[in-house]
Amino acid sequence: MLLLCTVLVGGWFVGPGSAAADLSGCTTDSSVPNELTVTCDPGSGVGEHAFIRCRDLLGMPHTHIGETIGPGGGWSRATCAPAETGPV
Repeated sequence: MLLLCTVLVGGWFVGPGSAAADLSGCTTDSSVPNELTVTCDPGSGVGEHAFIRCRDLLGMPHTHIGETIGPGGGWSRATCAPAETGPV
């Protein structure tokens, strides 16, 4: 029970954090609700991924991580789970 209370209080009072890293050669798109996409040119963003911070119905924060971007560039998409909202 103590652990649950600690997680609940920590989730409500910890800052929201950023939705994605600021990467040279990459762009972010959060135009779709509850979703964040990072698109990188070839050679940019290698080893990085999109991440989004969401909140569930109880207000608990959850972080969702997209696929890792490779040396050829590409995109990574992170999406909140059903009944979650984000980014927060």
